[in-house]
Amino acid sequence: MLQNIVSSLRAQFATIVLFVLGATISYSSFSSLRADEKIDFAHDVAPILQTRWAKCHTGTQKKGGLSINTRQALLTGGDSGPAVVIRKSAASELIERVTSQDADTRMPPEGERLTRAQIELLRRWIDADLPWEDGFAFGKATRQAPLPPRRPSVPNDPTLGALSNPIDRFLHGYFSEHKVPAADLVSDRVFARRVSFDLAGLPPTPEQLTSLEGDSQVGRRERFVDRLLDDCEAFTAHWLTFWNDLLRNAYHGTGFIDGGRKQITGWLYGAIFENKPYDRFVHELISPPRDAGSEGFAFGIKWRGTVNESQRREIQAAQSVAQVFLGTNLKCASCHDSFVNHWKLTDAYALASVFADGPLELHRCDQPTGVPSTVGFLYPQLGTIDAQSSRPERMQQLAELVTHSENGRLARTIVNRVWSKLFGRGLVEPLDNMDAEPWHQDLLDFLASDLADHGYDLKRTLRLMATSRAYQLPGVGLDRAFAASESFVFRGPIVKRLSAEQFVDTVFALTSTWPAPDAGLMKVDGRGQGGQLGAIAGALASSKSFAEKTDRQPVPPRQPLKEAKWLWSRAEARQAAPPQTIYLRRVWSLDQAPAQAIATFTADNSFELTINGKSLAKSDNWGAPAQVDVTGSLAAGKNVVAVKAINGGNAPNPAGVIGEIVVFGADGKRAAILATDDSWRVSEVDAAGWLKPDFEDSSWKSASALGDAAVDPWNVARTRNVPGNTAFACGPPSCRSTLCRQPWDVRTANRWFPPATRPRQCCKLSN
Repeated sequence: MLQNIVSSLRAQFATIVLFVLGATISYSSFSSLRADEKIDFAHDVAPILQTRWAKCHTGTQKKGGLSINTRQALLTGGDSGPAVVIRKSAASELIERVTSQDADTRMPPEGERLTRAQIELLRRWIDADLPWEDGFAFGKATRQAPLPPRRPSVPNDPTLGALSNPIDRFLHGYFSEHKVPAADLVSDRVFARRVSFDLAGLPPTPEQLTSLEGDSQVGRRERFVDRLLDDCEAFTAHWLTFWNDLLRNAYHGTGFIDGGRKQITGWLYGAIFENKPYDRFVHELISPPRDAGSEGFAFGIKWRGTVNESQRREIQAAQSVAQVFLGTNLKCASCHDSFVNHWKLTDAYALASVFADGPLELHRCDQPTGVPSTVGFLYPQLGTIDAQSSRPERMQQLAELVTHSENGRLARTIVNRVWSKLFGRGLVEPLDNMDAEPWHQDLLDFLASDLADHGYDLKRTLRLMATSRAYQLPGVGLDRAFAASESFVFRGPIVKRLSAEQFVDTVFALTSTWPAPDAGLMKVDGRGQGGQLGAIAGALASSKSFAEKTDRQPVPPRQPLKEAKWLWSRAEARQAAPPQTIYLRRVWSLDQAPAQAIATFTADNSFELTINGKSLAKSDNWGAPAQVDVTGSLAAGKNVVAVKAINGGNAPNPAGVIGEIVVFGADGKRAAILATDDSWRVSEVDAAGWLKPDFEDSSWKSASALGDAAVDPWNVARTRNVPGNTAFACGPPSCRSTLCRQPWDVRTANRWFPPATRPRQCCKLSN
């Protein structure tokens, strides 16, 4: 009884926390986002500032003490005070000056006045929190970082003997130069929490903490990191969020319904799980092998209706390749010569033409120019692309150039992103502007060359970072603006808030209320959406190293429901049964707990599957049987499998339930099966305690078998099997939030508080 009460309270707590979190987040974030989305700094605001004020207020020019070189300079203002009051355009001197009729105070003092539309745009820009392009500054010469790899020697001063990690050897001199005082390392528990969240996305378990604290041998923290990296399922589920965001992979949304968008989920999960070498990873995304499942990245989104020319799929592909893999932004250059870096319109179109079926015409600010584009790469010193080759051949040539051994930018960009994930700020900021000055050039170049020299093994790079002394320093609480400024000095990992996925998974883990995936996660729906778990199961089933990286053998594909029968409480239900609810139960004894168990169930109209008192699956789509992993819910000895089924409607209609649970041994072979048949007991009346093993069901009758899986009107024998293991990242029978659909938008939770209301102090939810 007490256990049931605790379980109920846990579930209620998780539901309340997530509901409140989702509701709070949704309201606060959307109100701020709508304001931001209306303002495009690079295209709308920067041209006004550049043409009307650059002469007097950019570079070294500071007429009246005012510089507009950066956002901070504009906020600081000039001799008469701040030029802008954020979110208060009516109180901002900038607006007062541009609307003034006084020739001595108006701005600009000469030439044509700003139009009413331009003034209104500036008002909305100020009221929208003054959005600014990351890394952009007026009057600043655009730096172009060297392209080739560079291999600085690891400092080898005799005084560094105690520092074995090369990261710490590079930082020793940096700390001395910047007068950063020495600090003790964090405790085992703080370290375990930090690294567990960073590498696996979950807090450490009590068993993991006990193991770490009980290990008295040298290198125990290194071994703790190794165990986290070796847990391929937890690692993959966590880093899938990182790559989904970066590669713009989604399970639902615009474009899927008419084939204008493709998931890469199965390929991506498999690539992370296998720790595919990063250069190979990139190559397969740019030049997808046949039937690999990675083509969705370069395919982009085919928008419906009339769209801006810079949103066409070829331009999207160019922007994505440049930003994700090369750390440079082509979004401005896709419309006109860029204000924020050195790229020209012709550069963006040359790269986009690699992905085009035919010649592209340059469009400047969405207006056709009549000028055809050339075909080329952003860094021609690495090689050229043959414009006469077919599109697949051009994409392969591009992939070879991006992963070229002399393209040091590829490795620098990814190690900078990974450093930012672990330390809270990149060696270069912003992350998508790798031409910016790093705060430690030698460290950046070493990490990049080390990655390349060791087969582009990202896990090795993660281990190097996570086992460094620098990573184990006390967390530093920094204001976001200061952390992004040029005056930043590294003192240790910056305290970071948990991501939405980390928070949600932590709630589920601590309350033992992991949700069970529904049928929509296993199979692509009629709109071309969902099916992410099915895609991942397929990828794992074909994985050559799955058994090596887990304690299970791949389960061979099989046709589900082959031995099961449709059931109901009445023999005539296949033709018609009244609208009603029925209750089915079966006590099933197992000699030992299963290595893996997969349940497949469906019902006309709907059902809920419960095993040993825990609800594991629900569905109201009989044409798509729900397949879920139930390994953790079955135990050695007696198990109660129960199904509550509902026949809906207002008049008699066909009704039935069909399902099976297949148990597999550690060798991947089938060990047992429980299929629906007339040995199941059924009742049309709910009875107290019917889910418990000691419930007396002798008054219930045997279920009526209506036919096998192929019987009409259902014929679910045609159901596509989801091959192999479905127990991947979910911690059976759980489902990590990055994989499972929630009743509220998990991604929205990453914007938990608007920037202005975010607490400055570190709190329990910080990492």
